[in-house]
Parts: sequence; structure tokens; C-alpha cells
Amino acid sequence: MTEIASHRGGAALWPENSETAFRETAKLPVEQIEFDVQLSADGVPMIFHDATLDRVTDGTGPLAARTLAELKSLEIFNGGGRILTLQEGLEILAPTHLVLRCEIKPGVDLVPYPGIVDKTLDAIGEAGLTERTVITSFHLPTLTQVRDRAQPLRDLLWLVADPILRLTSARHVADLAVAERIPSVSPRHTELRGEALATLRAAGLNVGAFAVLEDDAIQWALEAELAVFTTDRPDAALRLRDARSA
Repeated sequence: MTEIASHRGGAALWPENSETAFRETAKLPVEQIEFDVQLSADGVPMIFHDATLDRVTDGTGPLAARTLAELKSLEIFNGGGRILTLQEGLEILAPTHLVLRCEIKPGVDLVPYPGIVDKTLDAIGEAGLTERTVITSFHLPTLTQVRDRAQPLRDLLWLVADPILRLTSARHVADLAVAERIPSVSPRHTELRGEALATLRAAGLNVGAFAVLEDDAIQWALEAELAVFTTDRPDAALRLRDARSA
């Protein structure tokens, strides 16, 4: 069965990456919840997507320029409450049935945060959630750092940015993933049409997709029997999957 990952906790339904989104997603029979991790100015792992604060909070500027105390003084729009630390998010999710799909984000100018891999994995390990966690990233060297920690993660997944597939090929992506011992890949669903999906599968990779938002895209992902896909609309994905099963 194709698994459904509630993207940022269901960003079309609730304020993204918020306590509300996490608790509401936990009420749904989806398999996974996706969220993002960055570091505050004082090195605390925070659950937040954008490099800057402006789009979803009443703050401005780079998240990485603010301390934990400064970030905790901000409000997520639409009643989302305070920005969660990774530790707080893990405490919310630990008692649930959900697989944690944790994307390690870069900071401003796409430069990796120093120490973010160790801090993220340490927090997940201390919470006892390593085997329930999938680590994802668009940055392949970040994933190789995670791999080298040799922890018993549920999965390690490369989010393949559109230009990589468009400027190279699915064969190149497959060869690189296999060479770096990354078992799963997840391009944008539109990049998997045609021969790309078959090429990636032929290399022995688990193939998923991201940004699966509209009904027709969800239906395609289910018909293609992808391993997993992320969606801002987990309710719609469940409805369509249930209808297909019936």
C-alpha cells in the first residue's frame, strides 16, 4: 500500500509545522508526518520550513539569526501558536502511531547548518524514535553524514530537486543514489512521468514523490503504487486511497 505523509503536518488544513498540525494529523490514519528542522542562532533544533520567518510568523528575517528565546516570542499565523523545538515536536509525536519524516534543511543561501545532523539525530535518539524516523534532504552530502552515523533509521531518502533530473537523467540519479547507499528517492511527482519511475525502480530504489497536492496527482501516485508521497491534503489522499481500495 502506498503510504501517505502529511506534509508539514497537513499544510492545507492547519498552520504548518505547528502543534495543532501535529496533533490533528495524529488523529488521521495516515502513515507518516513530514516536518522540517533548522537551527536557531544558539544552536537549538527548531521545526520550521522557510529560511526566513516572514511568510508564516509575525517575525522577519532569517530564522538562523534568532535565538531560541527570540523565536519563542513569535507567533505562527492563523492560530498556530509558538514555533516548536525539535524536542517539543518529538514529545508530541512519540505517543502516536506516526512514522516521523524529518527533513534536514539548509540555512540562508542553502548553506548547511554546522552540526545540524548530529543535533537532529541525537534528539531523535534520546526520544527513542530512531527506528520510527525517516531522514530526508535535498542535499546529498547531508544524507551521507546521516548514513555514516550508522543508526537504525526506518529509511534514508533523497529529495531530488527538479533541476537535477532535468539537467541529467533518471539513470544518473539512480547511479548516484546507489553509489552513496541511499535506498530511497523522492522527486516531484511530475518528474516521474514517462520512463523515470521505471528507471529508478530498476536500480532497486524505493521511489516516492513530493508535492502531490491535487486530486489527479494523488490518483496518479496511487495508481503508480509509489512507496510514499507527501501531500498538504492528507484528508483528500485518504479519501482517494480508500475509494481505490473499495
